[in-house]
Amino acid sequence: MLRGLYTAASGMIMNNQQSEAIDRNLENMNNPGYLEESERVTSFPRLLVSRLTPSTTSDKPSENVPLGIMGTGVYAEKVLYSTEPGLIRETGNMTDVALNGDGFFAIETLDGERYTRNGHFQVDPSGMLRTAGGNLVLGQNGAIGPLPDDFTILQDGTIISTESSQVIDRLTIVNIPAEDLDRDGLTSLYNSQNQPTEIPPKNIRVEQGFIEESNVDLNAQMVKMIQVTRSYSANQKVVQTNDEILQKAVNEIGKV
Repeated sequence: MLRGLYTAASGMIMNNQQSEAIDRNLENMNNPGYLEESERVTSFPRLLVSRLTPSTTSDKPSENVPLGIMGTGVYAEKVLYSTEPGLIRETGNMTDVALNGDGFFAIETLDGERYTRNGHFQVDPSGMLRTAGGNLVLGQNGAIGPLPDDFTILQDGTIISTESSQVIDRLTIVNIPAEDLDRDGLTSLYNSQNQPTEIPPKNIRVEQGFIEESNVDLNAQMVKMIQVTRSYSANQKVVQTNDEILQKAVNEIGKV
């Protein structure tokens, strides 16, 4: 009975974590470059359950009869982030940049190098290219800038002066496997468990004047919310049933 209680309780904890992930996805679905998150569910070790059959004769030993496998609960092994591209929306702002393919922009923060799909950049008064949060955008030569009043970003991320056609720098765009992504507390900043690899210019597709929306699928999130709610209710019912059985075992069977 206690094992069933713990198994159902672990399911409720897992459902609660899934519900919180859905809430974060819905809250940030309008945040450019936000990656949808989900929980990778893993089960605890399973047990082989047997029943001891008593011997009918003195010369025959008792026999274990296998009953099957019993689960011992589930837990969230890791938070996963979807790397599916979001919709690209035209803004007409020359400092907005969208990645039409794989990769992440490299930026410099107070805690070190971080990565983002949010290309909603801006130029500060000194001409440096920064994120909306004030972090410096990195290129091949470090922080990008100072930039002229009018510049063009080519498909491979190369930034040139529109007036003189002089090359200023090229955006640093790296590839990070989904398994290595870890959100850095902010909605669209990530770090990597391993050193990311830089994407060759020929494989980069940058769109100037566009922004990438979040990749959150609203319909899928609503369906998942219903599934999580039903699963939580089922686990809650199991906990209540086990609690009632335990009360009977203590209050009624104990009197016999």
